[in-house]
Amino acid sequence: MKKLDPTKFRISSALKTIIGKELITDDFIAVFELVKNAFDAYAKRVDIIFENLCSDDPEQFPRLFIKDNGKGMDETDIVEKWLFVAYSAKRDGTEDYRDRIRSTRVHAGSKGIGRFSCDKLGSDIILYTKKRKDKSFNKLEINWASFEKDSKKEFITIPVKYDTVKEVPHGNFNHGTIIEITGLREKWNRDKLIKLRRSLEKLINPNQENDPRGFSIYLAVKDELENDKKEKSKGETRKVINGRIENKIFEDLGIKTTKIDVVIPGNGKTVGTVLEDRGILIYDIVERNPYKGILEDIKVSLFVLNRSAKMLFTRSMGLHAVEYGSIFLYKNGFRIYPFGEPGQDTLKIDHRKQQGQARFFGTRDLIGRIEINGHNPAFQETSSRDGGLIRNDSYKKLEEFFVEHALKRLEKYAIGVIKWGNDGDLLDHEKLDPAEMKKKVSDIVYHLTRSENVVDIKYDPKLIDILQDRTEKSLKNILENLNRLAEQTDNQLIAKETRRARRQYKSLLKAKEEAEKSEKTARKEAKRAKEVAKQRETQNLFLKAAIPHDVKFLDNLCHSIGMYADSMHGDIRDILSETKKKQMNRDVIINAIKNISYHSNTITSLSKFVSRANFRFECARMRKDLILFIREHLLNVASEIYKKEINIKFANETKGSFLCMFRPIEITILIDNLISNSIKNKARDFIVNIISLTNDILEITFSDDGRGVPDSVKSSLFEEGVTTTSGSGLGLYHVKEIITGMKGNIEYNADYKNGAQFVATFRREL
Repeated sequence: MKKLDPTKFRISSALKTIIGKELITDDFIAVFELVKNAFDAYAKRVDIIFENLCSDDPEQFPRLFIKDNGKGMDETDIVEKWLFVAYSAKRDGTEDYRDRIRSTRVHAGSKGIGRFSCDKLGSDIILYTKKRKDKSFNKLEINWASFEKDSKKEFITIPVKYDTVKEVPHGNFNHGTIIEITGLREKWNRDKLIKLRRSLEKLINPNQENDPRGFSIYLAVKDELENDKKEKSKGETRKVINGRIENKIFEDLGIKTTKIDVVIPGNGKTVGTVLEDRGILIYDIVERNPYKGILEDIKVSLFVLNRSAKMLFTRSMGLHAVEYGSIFLYKNGFRIYPFGEPGQDTLKIDHRKQQGQARFFGTRDLIGRIEINGHNPAFQETSSRDGGLIRNDSYKKLEEFFVEHALKRLEKYAIGVIKWGNDGDLLDHEKLDPAEMKKKVSDIVYHLTRSENVVDIKYDPKLIDILQDRTEKSLKNILENLNRLAEQTDNQLIAKETRRARRQYKSLLKAKEEAEKSEKTARKEAKRAKEVAKQRETQNLFLKAAIPHDVKFLDNLCHSIGMYADSMHGDIRDILSETKKKQMNRDVIINAIKNISYHSNTITSLSKFVSRANFRFECARMRKDLILFIREHLLNVASEIYKKEINIKFANETKGSFLCMFRPIEITILIDNLISNSIKNKARDFIVNIISLTNDILEITFSDDGRGVPDSVKSSLFEEGVTTTSGSGLGLYHVKEIITGMKGNIEYNADYKNGAQFVATFRREL
């Protein structure tokens, strides 16, 4: 027996399992590691190919190929690098310098264990690799099970097979690496493949700055091509598996919301912060970097997800923002897990929100990314690839930088100034007072200018013009700070604007009192004139005054009520007839009850609204402005009928119109049902808000502040018989039927937290 050396470590063959399938516990992360290896090999393209996933032929077993067109390896590379456990040429800087000249890439991995992710995916691998100059391919075969037979065997004593070959799977392969994985440990069904694709979409930073020549990923699953065609024909592009993987950048979605970009450049000297609100610059400030020597080449991009942004995100991406994730972290272009994963709070954002619901944002309110670029060796991934970054001092400073320079400043404006509420909309659903908003913005600029670290600042040039609304003391302080800042930074624009403001200062103070008096008088007169004009305008379809009940009008009314009553009698006869049969037809009875409920709703609406309508309520359709009809109905009719029970608002004014065909009685039934439901659910306010208007589509929300809808019925809310009150459960069913009949749709907004909200879509039908 060979004598053991007491001065040296021995390595068990079980090391393979520890750094392989036990360390990398997620199949997707295992695939990501191999993709990152391809990127580090200077590949311009990597293909992830699944074969024979649905085959019943034992000879056609499932296989996974990871194929890249990188620089490849020769025999020396295989021996000195690939088979050298935990060695990384990327980390020690011995990577081929000629490749580094041709690319500006910074490596995505540096631990030297990513290759063992193959063990998580399958029991056997065959590696084919070739450099451009070589004539043959190097072939390496590894059976991972051979390392698991006896843990007393030393790691280095277990051989792998090596050979050279002339041909490889998947032709047109001149250089690079192909890893063929068989004995797949998990089943890859369609659902899992879709999840893999969506995870791959988020793997690469959409704002990729690491290698301007580009890097692309393709997913190919031949067994799913037919299913992909079916999904494409239905317009379900998010459910297509095959093709190039792309990560849409948030900015390209056209989301108009509040955003902040904070950048520490590569030299680490300054911190630049740009705050914009729906495309309008609020401020652009440059400060000395308080983290100099610790943080450099860092960028944070953060977006507020208000309600309209969430809806646009869902339409563009095919899934809700909360399912996509929140704040992602990328290092040199590649995502670090678990940052951004739905339900994860790696940056403690939700934990912080619990301390002040109305003052702080949570992960559901935000989307964005933190980018670590360049050579930042202090930021290292944990060996367990789903553990994020190692929690060292540099990481703690990164968290602090994110909170202090990005999150808090975004909150200070978005919550403190424009008042985003927890439901992603304006608090109290009130329009902001522009003057008050300007005052708060000037306060923010004032506090920013107090810092001695400020190097430069830009803002709306009209900012100083609105400083006349400030008190004498605050105005004086702001001007002093701006003057100091102009001198420190030699900013001639700020100096010029400050001098102009000083000249205006005295005359502004003198004119202030007189201007306020004039403004107050003018405001009263304008308000009175607006009310008169509004009253005239809104007497188009509905009239506040009682309509003369002439003979013709009463004939029409009696005819309509008689028609609906006859229909109800007919339905009752059908029910009585069925009850006399030995075997009752359940469908006939249910349909009759639904018809009776609908006609009863119609007669109820007629009794409420007929004295205020100047159009006939019979079944005829009309081509009118649907927006104006709903607005006037709410303000002139429903508000008076329900004024003792609920406060009804038409939240926003719009200059647009939506001419379409509709039956007035159906719209009144629709609104009456929604208001009645709100009253039954103890709501105090019922608010209608136009959220989108195009040539062919109108989107409107109907919201209240009542008890909301229990989770148990949310998915079946529009089905017959389902109710959240003591009603029949047919009201919302009729609402759905009416809008569906108009080629539209209505859905319950499950994300709405302050009561209940329904989102209705009307399509133009000429």
